[in-house]
Amino acid sequence: MGLGAMAGTAAAISIMPITARAAIPAIHSTRLATGDPIASPPLATAVSPTGAAAQSYLGQLTGIPGQAAATLPDILYALNAQTRSDITLGPVTLTATSFTDGNSPPPAGAVQVGPTLVFQRGQSTGVWFNNSMTVCGPNDDIGMMAPDSGWRPHGFTMTNLHTHGLHVTPQSPSDNVLLMIRSTADSNHHVIGQPTSYPYYYAVPADHPVGTFWYHPHKHGAVASQVGPGMSGALIVRGEAGDGDLDDLLATQCKITAADEIVAVMQTIDLNYTNAAKTAAIFYPAGYYIGGSPDPSACLDLTLTPNTAGTATSINGQYNPTVAMDIGQIVRLRLVNASNGQTYIPKLKYTGTASPAPALPGVYAIAVDGIALLPRDATGTGAYFEIDYSLTTKDSAYYTTAEILTLAPGQRLDLLIQANAAGSFELYGAAPGEAPTVVENNTPNTSNLMTFVISANTSTKGQTLPTEALFATATIQRPAVPDSLPVSGSTVGVPATMPVATQSLEFKTVDANFNASGVPTAPAFLINDQHFDGEPGKPAQLQLFKGDSDVWNLYSSNDAHIFHIHINSFAAFARVPYDVANRGYEAPVYYQMPIWRDTIYFDAGTADTNSNFVPGTMVVAASKQVDFTGEFVLHCHNLFHEDNGMMLTVAILDPETGGFDKQ
Repeated sequence: MGLGAMAGTAAAISIMPITARAAIPAIHSTRLATGDPIASPPLATAVSPTGAAAQSYLGQLTGIPGQAAATLPDILYALNAQTRSDITLGPVTLTATSFTDGNSPPPAGAVQVGPTLVFQRGQSTGVWFNNSMTVCGPNDDIGMMAPDSGWRPHGFTMTNLHTHGLHVTPQSPSDNVLLMIRSTADSNHHVIGQPTSYPYYYAVPADHPVGTFWYHPHKHGAVASQVGPGMSGALIVRGEAGDGDLDDLLATQCKITAADEIVAVMQTIDLNYTNAAKTAAIFYPAGYYIGGSPDPSACLDLTLTPNTAGTATSINGQYNPTVAMDIGQIVRLRLVNASNGQTYIPKLKYTGTASPAPALPGVYAIAVDGIALLPRDATGTGAYFEIDYSLTTKDSAYYTTAEILTLAPGQRLDLLIQANAAGSFELYGAAPGEAPTVVENNTPNTSNLMTFVISANTSTKGQTLPTEALFATATIQRPAVPDSLPVSGSTVGVPATMPVATQSLEFKTVDANFNASGVPTAPAFLINDQHFDGEPGKPAQLQLFKGDSDVWNLYSSNDAHIFHIHINSFAAFARVPYDVANRGYEAPVYYQMPIWRDTIYFDAGTADTNSNFVPGTMVVAASKQVDFTGEFVLHCHNLFHEDNGMMLTVAILDPETGGFDKQ
């Protein structure tokens, strides 16, 4: 099965000139005045199981092959992909495609971030998804068999939904990112046979990790053009009180509860101004890839003026919001990097004038990519995992901290922030040399993000920081342990010797395939010299088997890239530096413990004196393919690279039948 196969007709996509050369430039030192108190994204509201929407959802669900006996899920949400003209983004009113709650539409002037979806593990959740998007500028659609359809952006109003990081089946009606949902506004004969709505149904395993995930569109060729204007939202998986998982332990042992959480969806929303006062703007998807402006007649009769000041990072649609705290108070910050290509190294600094400066708030990591950290010492009694920003020697401690702290596109980072002294403290993106990071030959985003304002009052919450031993608790659920990683009790360690890789992926940008304007004229974004091929009926480009464990070697030979794979997370456990002089890899540097991820950053080395490609530090990770079979994808989560072909289809097959399990 391939792209569009679910819909039952030949998939329809289009040809569009594409992105300028390679990596997205980092945004530096965007300084904004202190904003309003932070506003959490609204929680999605459940659809009544007895209403017309639920019955329409069920009618379409039972019409999907294999779902004739389906019933309503335990909870049902409605989610719309639509175009709004009233989005508030700082001083600008923006017209752009958006996710909205279909059961509780946003009020006029609402900010640009999707409603937070809450999934309960061990239960089923449905999302009744409807698409009515329109876009400014051209939106050509052609058949997917066009020779260059796998490596050019296209079809900006076609979409679908991806639950990023969830361990659920990739088969319909769950996290199938190879289907396409057209807009009700699409009338092109190539796409008219595609559905305009879809009844997603997710059965979340009872042992699924609790944690921070997110959702976004995943229609190949249009992902950057839809995530770029802010079509994304947080997805939180929760357990039950008393289940002994991380959330329950934090609440019962540390008094850090759901009321102490801050969901922070990070976006860099591009725009073009439509008036001289720069108070109105619109998102132009074709220009997002190649620049320029459309003829006004193709964009609501509007003349567009590009934003040349740089795109600032918004948090939940706000610029530099503030968080008020008391001394001793602890908040849980759920950071979601929903940008298309910006990487951040979050760090706090004092912004006041007192001398000496007050103590900075403490920063402690507790989870990355939705999975609770493993302990370094299962009996450790110290607060865990305190970020040591002073590390500079690239040893095990440095690389472990750097892996946790680097927040690349698609990644999530759960931090505990403890107020230690009164003052105003800015969370910003650290520059090279200011903090441990796995960014080696590129530049992270150095914008300011939010401000913590700590009063002179002492908190009465009685909160405490979790100890390292807490993270060894056996009731904390994490992904299935790969065969190559040792297990001791309830904890998992790094291997004593480097296991043999079963999968080796080279990410590469081919300079020769760009024209003088920086636009590819041939596939230029490749994984193992392949670009995306989702032709229906073709075998997947990478085949894995249910029950198997895999060891992954991941590296870039040109540019910065971000590996993401769907369905099964992986445990990163080492980085292997590249020796440029001797043209070979050095001894691996092991992490202090495996770090579970579904998305990971790496970049290439500096080109040699002859401008030859030089590989960068290699990531080594392991995963186990469990529970599900089906077809999905792996790709670069620089979404421009993905839309330009840096993606492969992946299948998990039953080892006995060579096929997929029946749904």
